Amino acid sequence: MSRLAMTLSQTAKQTEGSRHPAFSVGLRSDPAEFAAFIRHADQLGFAGLWAQDTLNADNFSLDPLHQLSFAAAASERMRLGISVLFSGYRNPAVMARDLATIDQLSRGRLTVGLGVGNAYHRPRLEALGIATDRPALRLVEGIGVMRALWSQEEAEYRGEIYSFSGIRSQPKPVQQPGPPILIGARSEPALRRAANIADGWTGAAMIPHAQRAEELAILRDELARIGRDPATFAISVNVYAAVESDRQEACARAQNVLAAAYRKNPVYEAEGMAERVAVYGSVQECAARLRQMAGEGIDEFVLHPLYDHFTQLERLAEVAQLVNR
Repeated sequence: MSRLAMTLSQTAKQTEGSRHPAFSVGLRSDPAEFAAFIRHADQLGFAGLWAQDTLNADNFSLDPLHQLSFAAAASERMRLGISVLFSGYRNPAVMARDLATIDQLSRGRLTVGLGVGNAYHRPRLEALGIATDRPALRLVEGIGVMRALWSQEEAEYRGEIYSFSGIRSQPKPVQQPGPPILIGARSEPALRRAANIADGWTGAAMIPHAQRAEELAILRDELARIGRDPATFAISVNVYAAVESDRQEACARAQNVLAAAYRKNPVYEAEGMAERVAVYGSVQECAARLRQMAGEGIDEFVLHPLYDHFTQLERLAEVAQLVNR
């Protein structure tokens, strides 16, 4: 069993005929309420905190690595995750040290999400002098570089892009041979690659429910094809959520936020996004939907309250308790 799957199994207990997933929460990029939000999530019993990386310059966002360093001090038991770092944006040796530092500061609570990013990011990165060629190979080799630096005293790695020997890197992470790595992927080749090389998969919040079911089916198929026990592969999914007694009010409020956030996005259609991707409605309605999704094999939900964040966080804690009752 992977390190993350083992951790999730402590929270996401499986019983005959039912599945009890872990519930985590997405961090807010609001410096004024950052610490209070973390403490509130901790008090409400959420299993983890997840930061988001972005290459989009249109919306205010904090660097995810610094967010998690702060969260390591502001919390004591919750796991800390990133969904997802873009593999070509940071040198893997530098990233290995940054991530090992967070794992040390959190005493072994880090989960690493990695992905190649969208093609529309690449012209901007190229203009900044960041290499964007062979993104899939950079992801695979970057993981190999980090795992070597995390686990070997004098690390060695041989690849097409990175090749070295006798390299020492400190600190080593608390988790050995390294923090669990989840890959954020959407295309069939990328999903199959994740099943072969990663500790798990992390699903994006803006993906329609029907498409997510297709992604999960591909993952299950590949795990079966390679003979890998699904219990060794953690599945964590990000979910936009809105909890109101009136279902239509919840949908409308969620849509207002998502329409503003995605209005300039060249890939994701903002119109009608809440109906396609979000979980919304009463506590009971949200619990029923998440319970259904858990039955598809999801180990962890990373819930993202879209407005009235502290109140919504409390309602989402009620949802989580109802799902796992």
